[in-house]
Amino acid sequence: MKNNFPGKGRKRPQLNISHSQLFLDAYNPRLPEKIQGKADPDLLKYIKKAYYLDELAQSMSVNGYLDEEPLVAIPLNMPAKFEGVEEDELKVDENYINFINDPSTNFTVVEGNRRLSTVKILLSGEFSKYMPLDDEIREDLEILPVIIYPERDTVLTYLGVRHINPVRKWGAYEKARYVAQMIEQHKISVDQVQKRIGDTSNSARKTYTCYRLIQLMEEQFEYDSQEAKENFSFLMLATGQGAVKRYIGLTERWNDIDFDNIIPVEFYEKLKRFFHWIYGGDSKKAVILESRDITSQLSPVLNNPESIKYLEEYNDLEGAYERSDGDDLLLNKYFANALKNLDKSLILVVDKGLNDEGEIYLQKIGKRIESIKNHTID
Repeated sequence: MKNNFPGKGRKRPQLNISHSQLFLDAYNPRLPEKIQGKADPDLLKYIKKAYYLDELAQSMSVNGYLDEEPLVAIPLNMPAKFEGVEEDELKVDENYINFINDPSTNFTVVEGNRRLSTVKILLSGEFSKYMPLDDEIREDLEILPVIIYPERDTVLTYLGVRHINPVRKWGAYEKARYVAQMIEQHKISVDQVQKRIGDTSNSARKTYTCYRLIQLMEEQFEYDSQEAKENFSFLMLATGQGAVKRYIGLTERWNDIDFDNIIPVEFYEKLKRFFHWIYGGDSKKAVILESRDITSQLSPVLNNPESIKYLEEYNDLEGAYERSDGDDLLLNKYFANALKNLDKSLILVVDKGLNDEGEIYLQKIGKRIESIKNHTID
């Protein structure tokens, strides 16, 4: 049996280290080449811009730093006398132990750069106007749990397992069940759940809504919900469509949903029909074959009374779509989104000017507009 292998435990110390001793990894593979090798302020600026840190910051401002997610780091300037020494030897070397415990020793964080960046930004006060930190939270963020590897080579296997062949993430329904457990078993409100996990997009509320709809189908119709649970994302996507909400009696605003009475009783049969369209049931095949069918066909159909009636009677989505003026609605939606993005671009151009790449895109946009006018594809 091998004496040493990457996962051999109890050899890497986990220490509590001041955030001021921790530096971002300038050679993180996720960083673009033009950013690699830059100093910490430049790395922090890029990470803040490239990765959405607000939800993580919101969670930390409420929960502090969770010790269950330690950072992984290597000494920034390892003394030559420790280089090449086996980890099993280092872990009992008093000089090495003193070195990594010395408050003057700095470390490069090779795993957890988003978390470290968020801590540094929170402590800097940049988010203080809308994410104020109380004294206890600030004190908690000052000192972070860190697992220490002696050198980058020794941590490569861990990073590969985590990012190239990662542990399977939770599926959509598994996340929904977790949210449901917090609400139903631990008596935590949806608002509290969202605050604890740093959810600023109402995703917990949306997830729990869909979970409750499945429960309702099971309770009222003894519905076999296995397909709905396996393809939970279809339900999430569908309930985000205004036309679907109106059809099944779900309130338009997520914040107005009453989870004890998720939809009015008079809409139960429509909910059942809706589930059959997406997942099948009662000997009827699903009419939704892929997720884009929901937005490109079902949503337009449910905006038109004639097409709704046809779909209810014949279970034929394509035929119903032909009666819905869906293509016109979809085209207008694309135009509206394009106009919205052009308005945003105009603000940036007025503020900062147009760079070379922007000029190229502008020319392409002009050509596309001419093609649309002429009804041709260039």
